[in-house]
Amino acid sequence: MSFTRLLPEKDDDDDDDDDDNNNQTGLSSGTGVIVKDVVPRSMNDINDCSCICSCCPTVSDWCIKDALGLSCGVATWIFYAYAEFVFVFVILTTKSFSSLFYFMNFLIFHCLQFLAISSHLRTMFSNPGAVPLKNATSENLRKYEHGATVYRCAMCQSIKPPRAHHCSICKRCIKRMDHHCVFVNNCVGQNNQKYFILFTLYTSILSVYGLVIIGIHLTRCISSNWDDCPVWPPPISIILAISLGLEGLAFSTFALIMFFSQLYSIYTDTNQIESFKRVSNLRREEKSFIESLKIVFGSQIGLTWLNPFSVPIDVITQNDERITFDV
Repeated sequence: MSFTRLLPEKDDDDDDDDDDNNNQTGLSSGTGVIVKDVVPRSMNDINDCSCICSCCPTVSDWCIKDALGLSCGVATWIFYAYAEFVFVFVILTTKSFSSLFYFMNFLIFHCLQFLAISSHLRTMFSNPGAVPLKNATSENLRKYEHGATVYRCAMCQSIKPPRAHHCSICKRCIKRMDHHCVFVNNCVGQNNQKYFILFTLYTSILSVYGLVIIGIHLTRCISSNWDDCPVWPPPISIILAISLGLEGLAFSTFALIMFFSQLYSIYTDTNQIESFKRVSNLRREEKSFIESLKIVFGSQIGLTWLNPFSVPIDVITQNDERITFDV
């Protein structure tokens, strides 16, 4: 594909990982479409533009090879495992509470933890909406009107859809990218924003619930002079309960902040990158809050919105070659 160099123009749709000063504009021969290259600052990593992890193909077809992200993801699982140990073997024991109280809270805790961990895994190993690599072909460019301006990522050699941004960690352009989260080792974008919101929701509920049970446990033990808590010695029980309480406080604070920030982004129909750049979305007037929620969670309102195993109906897959990416 040949291009005719024109004067460079500034691209207002670039994200914080794109270099506006290095844009090039060209006319694709044979297509009649003006192609503007968007050059990311991480252009020096152009030889490593694949984010499919070959070390774990049996786990998922999408795994980001980032040491920090993988470490944070594993650390999150360790924190969940620690909460499991302290909650089941230290706080919630049949010798401290009645059988009914034990089994009821045992079931509630594990249901919430299962939903939180499942949502975390779905966010971590789901394609967030990566634009297919090298799809700026003459065949795809001909789908645009003659004289239309098309933005192309200089690193991915892909057509850059509206509101898509290039991630220097994933090394891909992500459709409707909100941000890259190290705790899930993945971008939060069009295809996995639902799972990320559910992860923050169930984690915050689980953390607040754990704090309440910890308070009940310590109050019961102290008021009975530890006669109702004979399983562990008082110093060990206090240390484990307080450490779990600090973990729950930290997790609940982080998860609630992220949860409400995501809801606010949906309400305003903007992502965090657009908010950071103070880019207003003029299309917000055309969508209600429910319509914006349907874009993220699916067009059918129901319990499937709270199910981390339910795929939103309007999701667009990695191999989709269509030009219109906004659902």
